[in-house]
Amino acid sequence: MKSDTKTYQFFFGRRGDRRLPFVVMMLILVPFFVFGLWFQNRKYNALSANPEHTSTVISNIGYIGTSGPIIHYSFTVDGVTYNGGMHANGFAVGDSIGVVYQKDNPENNMTVFEYYDGPSYSLVAIFVLAAIVLAIYRWRKINRKYNDRCPELDCSGKCMIYRTDKGYIFVTVYHVTASLPIKFLPGSCGNGEFENTLMEIFHASLHGKYVELKNAELIKAMKQRSWRQLYQHSTGVLLKHDSRTLEILPTRKATDGKGFDWDYDRAISFNLDKASWKDIINSTRKLLEYHETDR
Repeated sequence: MKSDTKTYQFFFGRRGDRRLPFVVMMLILVPFFVFGLWFQNRKYNALSANPEHTSTVISNIGYIGTSGPIIHYSFTVDGVTYNGGMHANGFAVGDSIGVVYQKDNPENNMTVFEYYDGPSYSLVAIFVLAAIVLAIYRWRKINRKYNDRCPELDCSGKCMIYRTDKGYIFVTVYHVTASLPIKFLPGSCGNGEFENTLMEIFHASLHGKYVELKNAELIKAMKQRSWRQLYQHSTGVLLKHDSRTLEILPTRKATDGKGFDWDYDRAISFNLDKASWKDIINSTRKLLEYHETDR
């Protein structure tokens, strides 16, 4: 499954995340809770169809983690000893307690408190309902992110993107100076993966630590032989945003054949209150596929 698809994002989060989203962990637990509830209800129905009452004393009180005390008891039916237990407070070893067991299967037993209270569905129902609501909210959020509105972009950020025959190179721009981090994506990457990488660079340009690099160090970090090779075999765009607009400024071959010039005639500006990531990314990729022969 590609890491930029909505389904992947829903279940595994952003590319590189080491932990599953909280709502996904809840959804994974839902079948176990439902099965546990079904099993508990099945045992209770079998017991209530053929109950037998007896009394015994608490033989031991144990603890498992922070779940509270667990009282343990045993009772004898036809010379055979059976055991049981429940979570309960306020009891001591030796206290008398009533027990209800299934007459034809005494291993199925519980205290009179559990028997008359009946199976508890409330906690499981709340958990399942919460998981479903959070899952719907997460899916709608991801779907909106991919199809509808552009997410809010605070302050300002800049990213220079080059398109070579091997793929995309994302370079962080601090004010007017390019530096680390630098990210790489294959040309066949999806829009979601493209968006994630672009957002990482925007965030770095605003909050990252600037590292001064010489031109030779920068081109090496970009995995290119030379600036001349990059200029001759790539296209480029500068994306910059403030809290209201995002501008895509493409490059063109310089008139003297050395480097790039800005191509202001093909620049595109988006209003972030109305734009979608789909339009922004498609426009960016289309500009990067542009060649001088397309004029």
